[in-house]
Order: sequence, then structure tokens, then C-alpha cells
Amino acid sequence: MRKKSESGTNKEVGCRLANKIESEKSMKVEIKGKELIITIEMQPPTPSASGKTLVVASSHGNQTTTAIIDGKPVIVGLNAYIKK
Repeated sequence: MRKKSESGTNKEVGCRLANKIESEKSMKVEIKGKELIITIEMQPPTPSASGKTLVVASSHGNQTTTAIIDGKPVIVGLNAYIKK
């Protein structure tokens, strides 16, 4: 359920933004030799948007990383889940 606060902001969007910012801090991407290594903090199993699975780790959308290939940053979108 979405509720507007007195300032007119959407609380659900604010929560998602906070999760996204937290996720950016907790995801680490490295290049070692020919491997791209992604390390991300796990979370308690949480129902996905569709409710069909339980999300255990997420980047909350595509995130630009500090890993560089051919002078360009690597962008990672990651969702790890288990069956309900």
C-alpha cells in the first residue's frame, strides 16, 4: 500500500530508494584474471514482487560498478532467489 506523507512524498518509493542505496554499498564487483567476481550481502528471504519466489539477495536494479572493461564501467543487475 502506498501512502503519501505530509510532505507529499511516497513512503514506499523512499523505502525502495533506501534499499537501493544500501545495496550499492553492499555489492562489490572485481575483475581477477578472466573472472568477474560479484559479492553481495544476503538478506532474509523476502517475497518477490510477483510473490512466486523469495529473494535472498538483490542489487535492486542495474548498478554501475567500479569494475572497468575497455575503459567503461561494468553494470550489474543481480537477483538471487529460492522457490517458495
